[in-house]
Amino acid sequence: MNSDPSVVYRVRGDRVAWRTSGDETVLLEIGRSVYFTLDRWATALWPHLVAGATAAQLSDVLVRRARVGRERATADVCSFLADLEAADLVEQV
Repeated sequence: MNSDPSVVYRVRGDRVAWRTSGDETVLLEIGRSVYFTLDRWATALWPHLVAGATAAQLSDVLVRRARVGRERATADVCSFLADLEAADLVEQV
């Protein structure tokens, strides 16, 4: 993951399809037909990634909604973005 706080991450709509139901989102990586499941908090972040968001903006969402500290939210967001980048499901714009 890029450490530049101004970098915007966006879902690669050409590589992933998704469906949200309640607190869970299921992703399908189209090229390899691999499924991923997002938990409640990752699902809360997903619409922001669809629109495009920085890691700091995503952390803000977790701080507000999950009521976790900034440090924990930042670490969780960095880990989530790294996983999505490794699967080539997000891009930096």
